[in-house]
Amino acid sequence: MNSKITVATLQHAPTPNNLPASLARLESAATKAAAAGANILVVPECSITGYNQPLKTMQQVAIRANGSTSKSIAALCTQHNIAIAYGFAERDAGQYFNTVQVINAAGEVAGSYRKTHLWGDLDRTLFTPGDTLTPVFEIAGWQIGLLICYDIEFPENTRALALAGAELLLVPTGLMHPWRDIATRVVPVRAYENQFYIAYCNYCDTEADLTYEGRSCIVGPEGADLARADQTETLLVATLDKQTITDNRVALPYHRDRLPHLYKSLAE
Repeated sequence: MNSKITVATLQHAPTPNNLPASLARLESAATKAAAAGANILVVPECSITGYNQPLKTMQQVAIRANGSTSKSIAALCTQHNIAIAYGFAERDAGQYFNTVQVINAAGEVAGSYRKTHLWGDLDRTLFTPGDTLTPVFEIAGWQIGLLICYDIEFPENTRALALAGAELLLVPTGLMHPWRDIATRVVPVRAYENQFYIAYCNYCDTEADLTYEGRSCIVGPEGADLARADQTETLLVATLDKQTITDNRVALPYHRDRLPHLYKSLAE
């Protein structure tokens, strides 16, 4: 069992409807992250295809989860011996989803998640919601959970994944102005109350009429930043240790002390 894992997050400006630019950026980031010893690289919500686009454009640029782009990213993973969690607009049987997929260092799909909590008219105009949380899966000996952007603002999501065994939560996001508090306040609280690590990866700069907040972060089980970006393009790298999870769960046994019979109405 690996007690440590090194995580990288790439905060970048969007390149909507420009797949070659997105893949070139991902290759550069994978090279740098692997050189820094990272086991996994995370990029923002819909990083590969772009996010804030007209419906017709999004449908044209959307890709299949198992198509040629996935194969290109799998080749990067094996070349650099790194897992990559990438966001994209997914096309599947006439429907479109806001998806994150994780390919491991062997070039195999380890996990995939479709955003369940769609944000406002922007998401609802473009995407069909996913209908389930993805089971936790293993990367480099760690149990990984997935959410996308607005999903993390619902505490039930993070608690469900923590109780399912997640030790590290990956959250590609497209957090825009004026909701900086989600990155600076809510994300640390989610890590603290669930006593696990969160890698929260945002855009910077603008995309159409959106101004992104940046502030990507890697946060520990005690709610403290291990790494935090400002509002510029940044590759964050941090090494995580399972012992910190254990120590925090012993000191504050939130999971042990839960009283599920009191919370049944939350599932209604």
